[in-house]
Amino acid sequence: MAEKTNVNNNSVGAAAMVFAAFAVVLLVAFFSYRGADVGRLGTLIGNFGGGPLFGFDGLSASVDGALIAGLIAVSWFGLGNFVASFISVSKGEEHSHVLKLAMKAALGAAIWSLIFFFLGIAGLYTSSAAIVAIVVGLGLAVFSFRRVREAKIESRVPEKPSRSDLLIVALIAIPLVLAFISSLAPPVAKDTLLYHFSLPKVFIAQHHMSFVDGNMNSYMALGTEMHIVWAILVGNLAGVQAGEAAGGAAIWMFFPVLLMAIFGWSRELGLDRRLSLIAVAIVATVPTIYHVSSSSYIDVAWALSIFLAVYSLCRWWRSPESGWLVFTALFLAAALAAKLLTVFAIAAFVLVIVFRARNAQNEEGTSVSKVLAGGIGSLIVAGIFGSASYIRTWIETGSPLFPFYLNLWPGKAPGWDAERASMLQALSAQYGGDRKTLLDYLLTPWNISVNAQPEIHANFDGVIGFAFLLGLPLIVWGIWKFDLKTEAKICAGVAMIMFLFWLTSSQQQRYLLPILPLLSIAIMASIDAISSKVRGLRTITIAGFAAAAFAGALVTTAWFLQKAPLRVAFGGETREAFAARNLDYLPYYLWLNSETAEEDKVWLVNMRRDTYYLERPYFSDYMIEDLTLQKMVSEAKDARELRAKTAAMGIKYLLIRHDFLLDYKVSPLVDDKKPRAENEAKLKAAKEFILDPVNTVRSDSKFSLVKVF
Repeated sequence: MAEKTNVNNNSVGAAAMVFAAFAVVLLVAFFSYRGADVGRLGTLIGNFGGGPLFGFDGLSASVDGALIAGLIAVSWFGLGNFVASFISVSKGEEHSHVLKLAMKAALGAAIWSLIFFFLGIAGLYTSSAAIVAIVVGLGLAVFSFRRVREAKIESRVPEKPSRSDLLIVALIAIPLVLAFISSLAPPVAKDTLLYHFSLPKVFIAQHHMSFVDGNMNSYMALGTEMHIVWAILVGNLAGVQAGEAAGGAAIWMFFPVLLMAIFGWSRELGLDRRLSLIAVAIVATVPTIYHVSSSSYIDVAWALSIFLAVYSLCRWWRSPESGWLVFTALFLAAALAAKLLTVFAIAAFVLVIVFRARNAQNEEGTSVSKVLAGGIGSLIVAGIFGSASYIRTWIETGSPLFPFYLNLWPGKAPGWDAERASMLQALSAQYGGDRKTLLDYLLTPWNISVNAQPEIHANFDGVIGFAFLLGLPLIVWGIWKFDLKTEAKICAGVAMIMFLFWLTSSQQQRYLLPILPLLSIAIMASIDAISSKVRGLRTITIAGFAAAAFAGALVTTAWFLQKAPLRVAFGGETREAFAARNLDYLPYYLWLNSETAEEDKVWLVNMRRDTYYLERPYFSDYMIEDLTLQKMVSEAKDARELRAKTAAMGIKYLLIRHDFLLDYKVSPLVDDKKPRAENEAKLKAAKEFILDPVNTVRSDSKFSLVKVF
C-alpha cells in the first residue's frame, strides 16, 4: 500500500511539474508578443489625463444611456420568463438560479429581437413603439418577480468567500467594468461604424428596416442589431450621445449574462465555487471579448445563444423532454438570426443528436426514432425561427446567403456581383495567413493563443490568450483516463467541430468566441474529475489559470487605456473630441457636414466605409473599396478624363486615403500583367486627379479631399 502511494505521489509530482512548466512557457511566450499593449502600460496610464474628468452633459448622457439599457435588460427577463413559463422542463438536483435568470434574459432578448425585426418590416421604428416595448417588458418582469421573490442566487447553502475567491471576482470585474465604460463612449470601432451603428441610424431615420445602397451588411442577419435600434430609439429622446450610450450599453448587457450562464452551469455540474469562478474568469478576461463587448459587436450575444443551446441539448441528453428541445431550438434560432456561421454549430448538434439516438438503443422504453425525430425536428424549428432575415434577403436578391457564396447560390443587388463576392472570400481567407501550409494548420492552437494580434489579418485580428491552450491537455487527459461528465464531453466535442470548421473558413478570432465558454466548462470539469483521483494537482492548475486570466486582464487594461474612453463617458471630453482622437479622418467628415450642401454627394475611397459620422450622400465600394477607381483608372487616358467620369457619377467631392494607393510597390491600381511604363502612366494620372492642387480642399500625408465640380 505504501509503495502504491509512493508511485501516485511521484506521478502527481511529475504531472504538476509538467503543467507548471507548460504554464510558464505559455506565459513567457504570450508576453513576448505583447509589446504593443502590455509593454506600453506605463505610458498608456497617462491617457487618464489630458483634461477634466467630469462634465454634466456627457455624464448625464452616459447615465441616461445606462439606465435605458438596464430597462431593456429587465424587459428581456420579463418576456423571457413569461415565455419560459409555458415550456415544461424538470429541474436538476443542483439547479442554479443564476443560470435560470441568464436563460430567461437571453430568451427574452431573442424574442424581442424578432419582434423588432417585424416592427422594422412594418415601418414602426418609432420612439413610441420602443417605449411601449419597454413598458410591456417591465410589466411582465414585475409580474414574474413576484413569483421568484423567494429564489436565492443559488439553491445551495451560501459559502463564505475566501480571499482567493475575492481575487478571482476582482479579475472578472476588471474587464466587465472597463467594457461597460467603453460601451458608453461614442462608437469608433470599424464594424460598428460600418454597420452595427450606421445601419440602425438609417433604419431609424426612415422608420423601417431598409436595404442600404452599397452596404452589403444590410443584407445580412441583423438579429442583435435590433437591440441597438431599440436602445437608440429611446435614448435619442435625451440626445444623440445618450442614444449612442444606450445602444452600446444594451449590447454590453450580453457580457454579464454570458458570465452568469457559465457560472450557473458550472455549479449545476457540481463544481465548487472556486472552479466555477475560474471558468468565468478565463472567459471574462479574453481581450477580444472586451473589445467585442465594448464596441457593440454582436459576437458575445452570438456566443451566449450557442452556449445556452448546448446547455439545453445536454439537459435533453440527460432527460429527453420536449421542453429542452424547445429551448435548444429557440437559442439556436437566436444564434442563427445573429450570424450565418451558426451553421457550424448546427452541424455539431446533428452529431450529438445522432449519438444520443444511438444510446437510446440500450435504454428500455426509449424509442430511437422518436429521439432522432425530436432532435432533428428541433434543428428544423431553429431554422424556421432564425430565418426571417435570410428570407427577406432571399426575396430581395435571389439568394438567402447573399452577399456570400454567389458561386453556390447566385444573387444580385446594386453594387455587388460574383467578382466582388469572390474577392471578399479571398480577403476573408487571409485571416491567419494568406498561404497556409499543413504546418500552419497544426500550429494554429499555439498561434491563436500566443502570437495573435489585433488589427492584423495574418495574426487572426484578435487576442484570446493562452488559458484554453493550457487547458487542452487536461480535457484530453480527463476524457482518456477519467470519468468525465457527459456534459463536458459534449462541450468539448461541439467546440472541436466548430474549431475545425473555423480552420477551413475565415480564421478571425471573433468567430471563435462561441467555443470559449464551452471549453471553460470542459476544462474545469476535467480538473474536477482529475483532482478527485489525483490529489495535489488542483492547486497548481488553479494557479495556472489564474495567471492566464491575470495576463488577459493586463491586455484588456492596456486596450482600454489606448482607447481612453473614461473622460468622454464621464463627460470631461466632448463627443467630437473623442471621435476625432480615435478617427484620424473625422475632420474631413466634419468639414463636409458643415461646409457643403445637403445634396452634395461624396465618393469615399479606402475610407473603410465608416459612414456613421458623415451626414452627406455618398458612394463607396463595399470591402474592396477602390475597385471602381481601379476600373476607372484602367479605362481613362488622363486625369481630366478621370474627373469627367467621376462627375458623370454625380460625385461632387472625392475623399480618398492615398498613402498606399499611390505607392507603386503596393498600389492596387498597378496591374502586374501590364508593362511598367503603362502602369506608371496610369498611376501618374491618378495622382494628378487625387492630389490636384487647384481643386484640393484639404489634404495631409494620408487623406485628400478633392472638389470634382
